[in-house]
Amino acid sequence: MLVWNLLKRLAVKIGKTIYQIKHELLSDYLIQELKKPTIKFRAIVIL
Repeated sequence: MLVWNLLKRLAVKIGKTIYQIKHELLSDYLIQELKKPTIKFRAIVIL
């Protein structure tokens, strides 16, 4: 709940909804991960 309260105060301060802020944060994170992943992925092909 601490994070949710922080988002609520931030939303009120900048005139956005909590959901807009949450979406922006998740969108920024996804873009960053797609550009430079922090977890390496290796496909395994079994024939």
